[in-house]
Amino acid sequence: MRVIMKRNTQYVIRGGIEGRERLRILGRVMQESTGKLLDRLNLTEGMNCLDVGCGGGDVTRELARRVAPGGKAVGVDIDETKLSIARQESAEQGLMNIEFRLDDAREISTAPEYDLVYSRFLLTHLQEPVTAVRLFLKQLRPTGFLVLEDIDFSGSFAYPESPAYRKFFDLYNSVVRHRGGDPNMGQRLPGILQDCGLQDLNVSVVQPTGLQGEVKLLNGLTMENIADAVLEDGLATPEEIDEIVKELNDYAADPRTLTGVPRVVQVWGRLPFA
Repeated sequence: MRVIMKRNTQYVIRGGIEGRERLRILGRVMQESTGKLLDRLNLTEGMNCLDVGCGGGDVTRELARRVAPGGKAVGVDIDETKLSIARQESAEQGLMNIEFRLDDAREISTAPEYDLVYSRFLLTHLQEPVTAVRLFLKQLRPTGFLVLEDIDFSGSFAYPESPAYRKFFDLYNSVVRHRGGDPNMGQRLPGILQDCGLQDLNVSVVQPTGLQGEVKLLNGLTMENIADAVLEDGLATPEEIDEIVKELNDYAADPRTLTGVPRVVQVWGRLPFA
């Protein structure tokens, strides 16, 4: 595999240890819905899986468990700090059929050795998502599966209406678009996979939401973790960001408020027979 190390100016969410802590909570919130998605794929022992943009490796580990023994799961990401944590946590859990590699999803290059390629919440940040998807497909064996999950931020909501949430919503949309991404990428996934020639397409929509618990923490955490990009792009002041985060956290603490993650579109399909 060709290792590409470069500063990522597109990804708007903070990396490193702080970014990993947010991903840890997001992973727990998404665990049930992503687990049900993987259940539908009927993964079997001996399969090889690639998780592109794996972050802290939460889904990579789930894939490794499902294809053991004999199969393997490989996670790739551009954040070495997160990968280091992922390696340590995987070792602590006794997973021997897992590997984490430093690589750029936009330039990844391997032989077509995988039965499944998976990616969650990555394409929304890329300027050329279709190019990335075509690159993912090159990693698949004949009749292999591509599985994607991504957000449709237009489906986000908070009830009752919250001025802080509206500011967060607008800032998130603005900073992602300013850096060439698409906050509503989830809507586009089915068409992209159709255009790429995948067969047996399936689509599902999920949206973890709640009146309490970790799911309600994610808006404030995400605002904190996009703060660097928002400041760098001149979209808000530090004082404005601090106030939005405080109000989002106060809103989340109220058991009468309802909110959660953005709408998530899950799409999967397989390469046609040669």
